[in-house]
Amino acid sequence: MLLAAIGVATTDAAGDKPSRSDGAALAQAMPSDDVVAGVDTGEVNGPHFGALFVQFVDRDHGFALTSTCPDEKQPCSYGLAVSIDGGRTYQHRRVPLAEVPPLEGYSADLHAVTAQTVVIEDRGTWWVSLDAGRTWRSAPNSVTRTVTAIPAKARLHTHCADPNCDRRELTVIDPATGMRLKVGDVPLESVHDSSESTIAPDGTRWISGIARGGAPALAITRDGGRTWSVSRLPKPEKLLSGPKLLVGPGKQRYAVFTVQRHGVKNGFGPLYASTDAGRTWTRIRDGEEQPASITGAIIQPDGQLLIGTERDGPMISADGGRTFTTPDTMPAVSSFIERGGMITAMTSAGTYWTSRDGGATWSPISVPTP
Repeated sequence: MLLAAIGVATTDAAGDKPSRSDGAALAQAMPSDDVVAGVDTGEVNGPHFGALFVQFVDRDHGFALTSTCPDEKQPCSYGLAVSIDGGRTYQHRRVPLAEVPPLEGYSADLHAVTAQTVVIEDRGTWWVSLDAGRTWRSAPNSVTRTVTAIPAKARLHTHCADPNCDRRELTVIDPATGMRLKVGDVPLESVHDSSESTIAPDGTRWISGIARGGAPALAITRDGGRTWSVSRLPKPEKLLSGPKLLVGPGKQRYAVFTVQRHGVKNGFGPLYASTDAGRTWTRIRDGEEQPASITGAIIQPDGQLLIGTERDGPMISADGGRTFTTPDTMPAVSSFIERGGMITAMTSAGTYWTSRDGGATWSPISVPTP
Protein backbone atom coordinates (compact mmCIF):
# COMPACT_ATOMS: atom_id res chain seq x y z
CA MET A 1 0.00 0.00 0.00
CA LEU A 2 1.75 3.04 -1.19
CA LEU A 3 0.29 6.43 -0.58
CA ALA A 4 0.98 9.67 -2.43
CA ALA A 5 2.79 11.59 0.27
CA ILE A 6 5.02 14.04 -1.48
CA GLY A 7 5.79 17.65 -0.62
CA VAL A 8 4.78 20.28 -3.14
CA ALA A 9 6.49 23.67 -3.22
CA THR A 10 4.33 26.45 -4.64
CA THR A 11 5.28 30.06 -5.29
CA ASP A 12 3.85 33.32 -4.05
CA ALA A 13 2.57 36.09 -6.28
CA ALA A 14 6.05 37.44 -6.83
CA GLY A 15 7.33 34.05 -7.96
CA ASP A 16 9.74 33.55 -5.04
CA LYS A 17 10.38 29.88 -4.37
CA PRO A 18 11.16 28.70 -0.84
CA SER A 19 14.58 27.41 0.08
CA ARG A 20 15.08 24.22 2.10
CA SER A 21 16.64 24.47 5.53
CA ASP A 22 18.50 21.88 7.58
CA GLY A 23 15.52 21.77 9.91
CA ALA A 24 13.10 20.59 7.23
CA ALA A 25 12.67 16.88 6.55
CA LEU A 26 13.97 15.79 3.17
CA ALA A 27 12.62 13.28 0.68
CA GLN A 28 14.10 9.80 1.01
CA ALA A 29 15.59 7.62 -1.71
CA MET A 30 12.69 5.23 -2.24
CA PRO A 31 9.58 7.28 -1.51
CA SER A 32 7.02 6.14 1.01
CA ASP A 33 3.65 6.84 2.42
CA ASP A 34 5.58 8.75 5.07
CA VAL A 35 7.93 10.66 2.76
CA VAL A 36 8.36 14.39 3.38
CA ALA A 37 9.80 16.68 0.78
CA GLY A 38 10.66 19.38 3.30
CA VAL A 39 9.80 22.97 2.50
CA ASP A 40 10.32 25.93 4.80
CA THR A 41 9.79 29.63 4.41
CA GLY A 42 13.46 30.41 3.85
CA GLU A 43 14.15 34.02 2.95
CA VAL A 44 11.18 35.19 0.93
CA ASN A 45 9.77 38.67 0.52
CA GLY A 46 6.12 38.98 1.45
CA PRO A 47 3.58 36.24 2.17
CA HIS A 48 4.28 32.67 1.13
CA PHE A 49 2.09 29.60 0.74
CA GLY A 50 3.34 26.05 0.35
CA ALA A 51 1.95 22.50 0.30
CA LEU A 52 4.18 20.26 2.38
CA PHE A 53 2.48 16.96 1.57
CA VAL A 54 -0.03 15.75 -0.98
CA GLN A 55 -1.61 12.34 -0.37
CA PHE A 56 -4.25 10.63 -2.49
CA VAL A 57 -6.18 7.67 -1.11
CA ASP A 58 -7.86 6.95 -4.46
CA ARG A 59 -8.41 8.62 -7.83
CA ASP A 60 -10.72 11.26 -6.35
CA HIS A 61 -9.82 11.94 -2.73
CA GLY A 62 -6.62 13.73 -1.75
CA PHE A 63 -5.25 15.74 1.17
CA ALA A 64 -2.52 18.38 1.31
CA LEU A 65 -0.86 19.60 4.51
CA THR A 66 -0.09 23.25 3.82
CA SER A 67 1.80 26.16 5.35
CA THR A 68 1.08 29.87 5.20
CA CYS A 69 3.80 32.38 6.17
CA PRO A 70 3.12 36.14 6.43
CA ASP A 71 6.83 36.90 5.96
CA GLU A 72 10.25 35.62 7.02
CA LYS A 73 9.95 37.20 10.51
CA GLN A 74 6.52 35.88 11.57
CA PRO A 75 5.45 32.32 12.42
CA CYS A 76 3.99 30.06 9.75
CA SER A 77 0.68 28.29 10.24
CA TYR A 78 -0.40 24.83 9.09
CA GLY A 79 -3.57 24.08 7.15
CA LEU A 80 -5.26 21.24 5.34
CA ALA A 81 -6.45 21.31 1.72
CA VAL A 82 -8.94 18.61 0.70
CA SER A 83 -9.80 17.50 -2.84
CA ILE A 84 -12.69 15.28 -3.88
CA ASP A 85 -12.10 15.53 -7.64
CA GLY A 86 -8.64 14.09 -8.15
CA GLY A 87 -6.75 17.26 -7.29
CA ARG A 88 -8.56 19.56 -9.72
CA THR A 89 -9.89 21.73 -6.86
CA TYR A 90 -9.21 21.94 -3.11
CA GLN A 91 -11.14 23.12 -0.04
CA HIS A 92 -9.03 24.64 2.74
CA ARG A 93 -9.63 23.60 6.37
CA ARG A 94 -8.03 24.47 9.68
CA VAL A 95 -5.90 22.11 11.74
CA PRO A 96 -5.17 22.28 15.50
CA LEU A 97 -1.38 22.56 15.18
CA ALA A 98 0.94 25.08 16.79
CA GLU A 99 2.49 27.75 14.61
CA VAL A 100 6.03 27.19 13.35
CA PRO A 101 8.59 29.82 14.44
CA PRO A 102 10.66 31.43 11.66
CA LEU A 103 13.45 29.20 10.29
CA GLU A 104 12.34 26.23 12.40
CA GLY A 105 11.77 23.08 10.37
CA TYR A 106 8.28 21.64 9.98
CA SER A 107 7.60 18.67 12.25
CA ALA A 108 4.07 17.56 11.35
CA ASP A 109 3.45 14.37 9.38
CA LEU A 110 0.28 13.64 7.39
CA HIS A 111 -1.34 10.17 7.17
CA ALA A 112 -4.33 9.97 4.86
CA VAL A 113 -6.09 6.64 5.50
CA THR A 114 -9.46 6.88 3.73
CA ALA A 115 -11.57 9.58 2.11
CA GLN A 116 -12.78 10.49 5.62
CA THR A 117 -10.05 9.34 8.05
CA VAL A 118 -6.93 11.49 8.17
CA VAL A 119 -4.28 11.76 10.89
CA ILE A 120 -1.65 14.41 11.59
CA GLU A 121 1.29 13.45 13.80
CA ASP A 122 3.14 16.34 15.45
CA ARG A 123 5.51 16.53 18.42
CA GLY A 124 4.14 13.53 20.29
CA THR A 125 0.45 14.23 19.58
CA TRP A 126 -1.76 12.18 17.27
CA TRP A 127 -4.51 14.38 15.79
CA VAL A 128 -7.40 12.40 14.28
CA SER A 129 -10.22 13.49 11.98
CA LEU A 130 -12.95 11.10 10.90
CA ASP A 131 -14.75 13.64 8.71
CA ALA A 132 -12.08 14.66 6.19
CA GLY A 133 -10.55 17.40 8.34
CA ARG A 134 -13.72 19.20 9.45
CA THR A 135 -13.24 18.31 13.15
CA TRP A 136 -10.28 16.94 15.10
CA ARG A 137 -9.49 15.21 18.38
CA SER A 138 -6.12 14.62 20.03
CA ALA A 139 -4.82 11.28 21.25
CA PRO A 140 -1.48 9.91 22.52
CA ASN A 141 0.98 9.02 19.81
CA SER A 142 1.10 5.38 20.88
CA VAL A 143 -0.05 1.91 19.88
CA THR A 144 -3.41 1.12 21.47
CA ARG A 145 -3.70 -2.66 21.07
CA THR A 146 -2.57 -5.72 19.10
CA VAL A 147 -4.69 -7.23 16.33
CA THR A 148 -4.50 -10.62 14.67
CA ALA A 149 -5.92 -9.40 11.35
CA ILE A 150 -5.21 -6.22 9.39
CA PRO A 151 -8.38 -4.18 8.65
CA ALA A 152 -9.05 -4.10 4.91
CA LYS A 153 -8.51 -0.35 4.45
CA ALA A 154 -5.89 0.11 7.17
CA ARG A 155 -2.76 2.05 6.35
CA LEU A 156 0.55 0.39 7.17
CA HIS A 157 2.80 2.17 9.65
CA THR A 158 5.76 1.31 11.88
CA HIS A 159 6.57 1.69 15.55
CA CYS A 160 9.94 1.91 17.33
CA ALA A 161 10.39 -1.24 19.41
CA ASP A 162 13.32 0.14 21.44
CA PRO A 163 14.47 3.58 22.68
CA ASN A 164 17.02 4.02 19.86
CA CYS A 165 14.57 2.78 17.20
CA ASP A 166 17.06 0.16 16.06
CA ARG A 167 14.19 -2.27 15.68
CA ARG A 168 10.77 -1.45 14.29
CA GLU A 169 7.46 -3.28 14.60
CA LEU A 170 4.60 -3.32 12.13
CA THR A 171 1.54 -1.27 13.00
CA VAL A 172 -1.47 -0.10 11.04
CA ILE A 173 -3.69 2.97 11.29
CA ASP A 174 -7.26 1.80 11.90
CA PRO A 175 -9.57 3.36 9.28
CA ALA A 176 -12.49 3.32 11.73
CA THR A 177 -10.77 5.13 14.62
CA GLY A 178 -7.56 6.65 13.24
CA MET A 179 -5.58 4.95 16.01
CA ARG A 180 -2.51 2.74 15.61
CA LEU A 181 -2.77 -1.02 16.10
CA LYS A 182 0.14 -3.43 16.43
CA VAL A 183 0.13 -6.37 14.04
CA GLY A 184 1.07 -9.56 15.88
CA ASP A 185 3.11 -12.54 14.71
CA VAL A 186 4.93 -10.82 11.82
CA PRO A 187 7.85 -13.24 11.16
CA LEU A 188 10.54 -10.55 10.84
CA GLU A 189 13.17 -9.50 13.34
CA SER A 190 12.58 -5.87 12.30
CA VAL A 191 10.37 -4.21 9.68
CA HIS A 192 11.36 -1.32 7.47
CA ASP A 193 9.39 1.89 7.18
CA SER A 194 6.07 1.44 5.45
CA SER A 195 7.66 2.76 2.24
CA GLU A 196 9.12 -0.71 1.86
CA SER A 197 5.68 -2.33 2.05
CA THR A 198 2.96 -2.63 -0.56
CA ILE A 199 -0.23 -4.44 -1.48
CA ALA A 200 -0.97 -6.40 -4.67
CA PRO A 201 -4.26 -6.20 -6.58
CA ASP A 202 -5.25 -9.61 -5.18
CA GLY A 203 -4.97 -8.27 -1.61
CA THR A 204 -1.59 -9.84 -0.81
CA ARG A 205 0.44 -7.62 1.52
CA TRP A 206 4.21 -7.52 1.34
CA ILE A 207 6.22 -6.24 4.32
CA SER A 208 9.91 -5.49 3.86
CA GLY A 209 12.38 -6.03 6.67
CA ILE A 210 15.07 -8.20 8.20
CA ALA A 211 14.42 -11.88 8.87
CA ARG A 212 15.79 -13.76 11.83
CA GLY A 213 19.47 -14.32 11.09
CA GLY A 214 19.95 -10.91 9.45
CA ALA A 215 18.89 -11.62 5.84
CA PRO A 216 16.81 -9.02 3.97
CA ALA A 217 13.34 -10.44 3.47
CA LEU A 218 9.77 -9.89 2.39
CA ALA A 219 7.05 -11.16 4.70
CA ILE A 220 3.90 -12.06 2.78
CA THR A 221 0.33 -12.43 3.98
CA ARG A 222 -2.57 -13.41 1.76
CA ASP A 223 -5.22 -13.43 4.47
CA GLY A 224 -4.90 -10.03 6.12
CA GLY A 225 -2.13 -10.90 8.57
CA ARG A 226 -3.60 -14.11 10.01
CA THR A 227 -0.81 -16.22 8.49
CA TRP A 228 2.54 -15.29 6.97
CA SER A 229 5.33 -16.67 4.81
CA VAL A 230 8.83 -15.25 4.29
CA SER A 231 10.83 -14.74 1.10
CA ARG A 232 14.53 -14.20 1.86
CA LEU A 233 17.02 -12.46 -0.43
CA PRO A 234 20.84 -12.17 -0.27
CA LYS A 235 22.18 -9.12 1.53
CA PRO A 236 24.20 -6.88 -0.80
CA GLU A 237 27.31 -5.07 0.35
CA LYS A 238 26.90 -1.43 1.45
CA LEU A 239 23.13 -1.81 1.77
CA LEU A 240 21.11 1.40 2.16
CA SER A 241 17.58 0.04 1.92
CA GLY A 242 15.50 -2.76 0.47
CA PRO A 243 14.19 -5.06 -0.61
CA LYS A 244 11.64 -2.72 -2.17
CA LEU A 245 8.87 -4.72 -3.82
CA LEU A 246 7.34 -3.67 -7.14
CA VAL A 247 4.10 -5.34 -8.25
CA GLY A 248 3.49 -5.79 -11.96
CA PRO A 249 0.86 -7.41 -14.15
CA GLY A 250 -0.09 -10.99 -13.31
CA LYS A 251 2.60 -12.61 -11.18
CA GLN A 252 5.40 -10.25 -12.22
CA ARG A 253 7.39 -8.86 -9.27
CA TYR A 254 10.69 -7.03 -8.74
CA ALA A 255 12.75 -6.63 -5.57
CA VAL A 256 15.04 -3.57 -5.62
CA PHE A 257 17.94 -2.68 -3.30
CA THR A 258 19.60 0.70 -2.89
CA VAL A 259 23.29 0.66 -1.95
CA GLN A 260 26.21 3.02 -1.47
CA ARG A 261 27.74 3.85 -4.85
CA HIS A 262 30.37 6.42 -5.77
CA GLY A 263 29.02 9.79 -6.85
CA VAL A 264 25.34 9.24 -6.02
CA LYS A 265 23.22 9.30 -2.87
CA ASN A 266 20.83 6.50 -3.80
CA GLY A 267 22.84 3.84 -5.58
CA PHE A 268 20.93 1.40 -7.79
CA GLY A 269 21.87 -1.94 -6.27
CA PRO A 270 20.91 -5.53 -7.05
CA LEU A 271 17.61 -6.16 -8.80
CA TYR A 272 15.70 -9.45 -8.56
CA ALA A 273 12.73 -10.56 -10.65
CA SER A 274 10.01 -13.10 -10.01
CA THR A 275 7.45 -14.56 -12.40
CA ASP A 276 5.61 -16.59 -9.74
CA ALA A 277 4.46 -13.79 -7.39
CA GLY A 278 7.62 -13.85 -5.29
CA ARG A 279 7.96 -17.55 -4.56
CA THR A 280 11.27 -17.74 -6.46
CA TRP A 281 13.65 -14.99 -7.56
CA THR A 282 16.21 -14.49 -10.37
CA ARG A 283 19.00 -11.93 -10.06
CA ILE A 284 18.77 -9.50 -12.99
CA ARG A 285 21.58 -7.08 -12.14
CA ASP A 286 24.47 -7.08 -9.69
CA GLY A 287 24.30 -3.40 -8.79
CA GLU A 288 27.40 -2.23 -10.65
CA GLU A 289 25.68 -1.49 -13.96
CA GLN A 290 24.17 1.74 -15.26
CA PRO A 291 22.04 3.60 -14.37
CA ALA A 292 23.97 4.25 -11.17
CA SER A 293 21.12 5.64 -9.07
CA ILE A 294 17.46 4.97 -8.41
CA THR A 295 15.06 7.33 -6.66
CA GLY A 296 11.86 5.39 -7.22
CA ALA A 297 10.28 2.85 -9.55
CA ILE A 298 6.97 1.53 -10.85
CA ILE A 299 5.92 -1.20 -13.25
CA GLN A 300 3.73 0.15 -16.02
CA PRO A 301 0.62 -1.77 -17.17
CA ASP A 302 2.52 -3.07 -20.21
CA GLY A 303 5.18 -4.57 -17.91
CA GLN A 304 7.91 -2.00 -18.60
CA LEU A 305 9.96 -0.86 -15.60
CA LEU A 306 10.02 2.93 -15.10
CA ILE A 307 12.62 4.32 -12.69
CA GLY A 308 13.74 7.76 -11.57
CA THR A 309 17.43 8.64 -11.34
CA GLU A 310 19.40 11.43 -9.71
CA ARG A 311 21.08 12.78 -12.83
CA ASP A 312 19.48 11.25 -15.92
CA GLY A 313 15.79 11.76 -15.19
CA PRO A 314 13.28 8.97 -15.83
CA MET A 315 14.43 5.82 -17.60
CA ILE A 316 12.50 2.83 -18.94
CA SER A 317 13.42 -0.83 -19.29
CA ALA A 318 11.57 -3.04 -21.76
CA ASP A 319 13.67 -6.12 -21.02
CA GLY A 320 12.98 -6.70 -17.35
CA GLY A 321 15.56 -4.31 -15.89
CA ARG A 322 18.58 -5.49 -17.88
CA THR A 323 18.96 -2.30 -19.95
CA PHE A 324 17.38 1.16 -19.71
CA THR A 325 16.65 3.96 -22.19
CA THR A 326 15.49 7.56 -21.75
CA PRO A 327 11.86 8.16 -22.85
CA ASP A 328 11.32 10.76 -25.56
CA THR A 329 8.55 12.73 -23.83
CA MET A 330 7.99 12.64 -20.08
CA PRO A 331 8.41 15.12 -17.23
CA ALA A 332 11.60 14.56 -15.25
CA VAL A 333 9.84 12.43 -12.64
CA SER A 334 12.20 10.84 -10.12
CA SER A 335 9.96 9.43 -7.37
CA PHE A 336 6.68 7.52 -7.54
CA ILE A 337 3.91 6.61 -5.12
CA GLU A 338 0.74 4.74 -6.14
CA ARG A 339 -2.55 4.18 -4.37
CA GLY A 340 -6.00 3.44 -5.71
CA GLY A 341 -5.01 3.93 -9.32
CA MET A 342 -3.37 7.34 -8.76
CA ILE A 343 0.42 7.68 -9.13
CA THR A 344 2.07 10.80 -7.72
CA ALA A 345 5.62 11.70 -8.78
CA MET A 346 8.21 14.34 -7.93
CA THR A 347 10.57 15.87 -10.48
CA SER A 348 14.16 16.96 -10.01
CA ALA A 349 12.99 20.57 -10.53
CA GLY A 350 10.68 20.38 -7.50
CA THR A 351 7.40 20.09 -9.39
CA TYR A 352 4.86 17.32 -8.83
CA TRP A 353 2.74 15.31 -11.24
CA THR A 354 0.01 12.67 -11.22
CA SER A 355 -0.78 9.83 -13.59
CA ARG A 356 -4.03 7.86 -13.88
CA ASP A 357 -2.83 5.42 -16.54
CA GLY A 358 0.11 3.71 -14.88
CA GLY A 359 2.70 6.32 -15.80
CA ALA A 360 1.98 6.66 -19.53
CA THR A 361 0.76 10.27 -19.27
CA TRP A 362 1.18 12.90 -16.54
CA SER A 363 -0.58 16.02 -15.25
CA PRO A 364 0.95 18.67 -12.92
CA ILE A 365 -0.26 19.05 -9.33
CA SER A 366 -1.37 22.49 -8.21
CA VAL A 367 -2.63 23.33 -4.70
CA PRO A 368 -4.03 26.89 -4.77
CA THR A 369 -3.44 29.53 -2.14
CA PRO A 370 -6.31 29.85 0.37
